[in-house]
Amino acid sequence: MNKQLSNQVQQLANLLLEQAGTVSVAESCTGGWLSKVLTDAAGSSAWFSGGVVSYSNEAKHKLLFVESSLLEEFGAVSRPVAEAMAVGAQQAFSSSLAVSITGIAGPDGGSEDKPVGLVWFGLQVKGQLVRSSRKNFKGNREEIRRQAVHMALTLLIEALSD
Repeated sequence: MNKQLSNQVQQLANLLLEQAGTVSVAESCTGGWLSKVLTDAAGSSAWFSGGVVSYSNEAKHKLLFVESSLLEEFGAVSRPVAEAMAVGAQQAFSSSLAVSITGIAGPDGGSEDKPVGLVWFGLQVKGQLVRSSRKNFKGNREEIRRQAVHMALTLLIEALSD
């Protein structure tokens, strides 16, 4: 794991431990990378509840309870689906907060409306309204995915630092 990600994970772990919190994740385009980075930290079982890699729409629906109508109307890479994924992960794992990542890492699959590099994030803090953010990353597939993992960690740290 690179030093920047490692530092972010340590910062997140410290915040979660201080607040007796837990985190869960719902990943699509990152394919489990965020879960791997989190579990690279020794002692992560104290604050990492678990994650779901929901690459297909069927997995998003069955495992995270994302309504099929949202997937059909907006597509997997959208604000409503990112938000629903985060809510589903938080509920499935009964965690304090959850983050979701859904995007187009490329090199193919992009369109004019949804270009390669587009990533939506959902953030569900227990007892609060779900939040979301959209980023357009540049680079190759690996670079886009790494930036998405970094952004997800940033969102979690910010949520716990509010």
